[in-house]
Amino acid sequence: MSVVIKAAVILALLVEAVAVLFAVAGLHESNPVFGIVFLVLVIGLNVACVFWVLKRTAADNGYGKQLLNATVLGLVAGTLIFVLSVVNLKLLFPDYIEQSNTAMLEFFEGLSMPEAALEQQAAKLEARTAVGESLNALIGTFFTSLIGGAIVAIFKRKK
Repeated sequence: MSVVIKAAVILALLVEAVAVLFAVAGLHESNPVFGIVFLVLVIGLNVACVFWVLKRTAADNGYGKQLLNATVLGLVAGTLIFVLSVVNLKLLFPDYIEQSNTAMLEFFEGLSMPEAALEQQAAKLEARTAVGESLNALIGTFFTSLIGGAIVAIFKRKK
């Protein structure tokens, strides 16, 4: 198995492990700020995996091949994360989105938002689905890998 595929599998498993830990701990219900903490953690994991792969493959690959490696990492990891996320949100934690939406609405109400803005936020939250949230994870993983790879490949490539 290539280092890119290994890293993609590792990244997907790490991201889902963090997601499960957050869900089991109930952090999605306690404070919406933990959503930002989760996002920072998974982006950090993604960038670290991209860096690790490109460092390992730098001796044999120029910039274009390194960018391709980062892109493949993002696509494979993103696809695995999508599947695992759908399973988590539909089977393991079916109330996750509803609980998260409730916490976010309470947070917005605490901000003394105007009623129209609050209703607009409530409508956006109601539109969230397991597949939609999982698709966002796939897209985020892909673009984080692509952008991270574009930057890291400048320094980690055959010269």
